[in-house]
Amino acid sequence: MTVRDFLRDGTVRNAVNFPAIASDEMRRLQPWIRLADNLGTVAAQMGHARVEWIGVRYYGALAESRTLEVLAASAAAGILRPILSGGVSIVNARAAARERAIEIMESRSTRRRDYTSLLSIQLRSSDGERWVEGTVFEPTSLRLVSIRGISVEAPLEGTMLMLANDDQPGVIGEVGTILGRHRVNIASFALGRGEHGAVGVVNVDEDPGAASVLEEAVQEIRRVPAIREAFIVRLSEAAGRSDSR
Repeated sequence: MTVRDFLRDGTVRNAVNFPAIASDEMRRLQPWIRLADNLGTVAAQMGHARVEWIGVRYYGALAESRTLEVLAASAAAGILRPILSGGVSIVNARAAARERAIEIMESRSTRRRDYTSLLSIQLRSSDGERWVEGTVFEPTSLRLVSIRGISVEAPLEGTMLMLANDDQPGVIGEVGTILGRHRVNIASFALGRGEHGAVGVVNVDEDPGAASVLEEAVQEIRRVPAIREAFIVRLSEAAGRSDSR
């Protein structure tokens, strides 16, 4: 009944470890719920090691809201859904994390950032930490604004190729050439530079029936000497809802 109510009118009632949230407040938080789910999905697909800990931090005006527990649940759903074969939803994500001894830690910060509100997701696994941040520009416009502490601004949607590379000339051109050779269309290309390297986020058009084409292109991109890492991230249009992918 809890899942049915959420799908029907956006209200969550009587769920274990889930706050009761009125439908109007849920509607206000919906863009942030989708953002949390998408950021969690990005973090999950940046590696394959076992997840041990999830950190969720709220910045700015967002941190002043009183019912933010739903965002941590949505982030956990985004992280666990690509990993588990069974359905993980915003309603049962905390229970699923607890069953796997995954701790969820929430915090709020008044530290000034470049955005009025910001959501930060940190994931700790057996192979290290993954850290992504995002914000909502408009209800339908979600943005990835930081990867591992390096500022970058990219649409948080669809299929994304995420890169970590040496900050040197020619890398962007070589990546574009490889994608073009495999006939992968680039929708947008965002870059960020940090003290120890650069990151890139390439939003691409992907034919659902030809996923292997992009995967072959990424295998070739990984062989470029300046490329340190390359990941494909696929985001679901159902992010933030209670159905599974």
